[in-house]
Amino acid sequence: MRITLSLLLAAGLAACSATETETPEEETPVEAAAAETEAPAEEEAAEDVPAPPSQDIYLYALSWDGDTPALGDQIGRIGDEGYDNQPFFTIDGGVLYTSAGENGNTDIWRYDLASGESAQLTDTPDASEYSPKVPPSEGALSYLYQPPGGYAGNAYLADDGNANPRAAHALAPVGYYEFSADLRYVATFYLGEPDSGNPFTLQLIDRSTAPETVTQIAENPGRTFWRDPRGTGVYHSLADADGNHTVHYLDFRAAEDTPLFAMPEGVEDFVSAGLPTDGVAFLSTSNGQLVYWNGDAWTEAGDISALAGATRLAISPDLSVIAIVAEE
Repeated sequence: MRITLSLLLAAGLAACSATETETPEEETPVEAAAAETEAPAEEEAAEDVPAPPSQDIYLYALSWDGDTPALGDQIGRIGDEGYDNQPFFTIDGGVLYTSAGENGNTDIWRYDLASGESAQLTDTPDASEYSPKVPPSEGALSYLYQPPGGYAGNAYLADDGNANPRAAHALAPVGYYEFSADLRYVATFYLGEPDSGNPFTLQLIDRSTAPETVTQIAENPGRTFWRDPRGTGVYHSLADADGNHTVHYLDFRAAEDTPLFAMPEGVEDFVSAGLPTDGVAFLSTSNGQLVYWNGDAWTEAGDISALAGATRLAISPDLSVIAIVAEE
């Protein structure tokens, strides 16, 4: 069952209030822990820091009966030995993803669905790029950039060939992000200091002001950020005190955050996709199954029990392929 955009924005749902915060000064030291729990540690990190997990990206065919998805056969696998994660489909038949090198730093790669070949898009041995996406305009590539020596991520924009990479905002460090269609706004997972009583927060940045305007939306966001089909908001999740996540919709311009429905127990990763019927599909994983939100409950769409530790998901623009990150 589809969820229409008008339903998602209905006034009957309560909106979370937003509070203004100041943009940290550029000299602020980066002391927050990394939000990307799968992300590789820096080469200079302590010896007891665990190595990045060995994960690959598994590709499956996906079919639809109206708004109802059904999982098909596995049709591909992306990744060599080690960490391969954070898939994002492009409209030209590719999958962007993050891959770790031997020193633990990550670069952005592109997998070609037709040929099955991968090509490296960034090559920064001492720094890391991750969370790749294709921005709606103003460049060919976006990602989070981590400079050498620390976790000080900003969302970056770059041109073809990773030419002219530039920070899209000053707020740092952030772990996840999503731009509005006009690139005026960017929603970010801001890395606080939970051990010091400063939790991770969802921050909304207005890039049109000088300096940029930063609005704190909520605490304890999840790592999933998907722009809605119109580009006017972002689907994400927030965790409660027990760590259970609820899918929310953040309207960029209004800075209003609306709770939608609960995630499967113990799960925070999901993917949203616009449907030809003008609805929005939401898919996730639960107990060895690919599941989708039918408007009332999470419903099974296919068996993925062969995959261990499934986390991230992404869907191709034509809705025919789904990528699922799992252990090697």
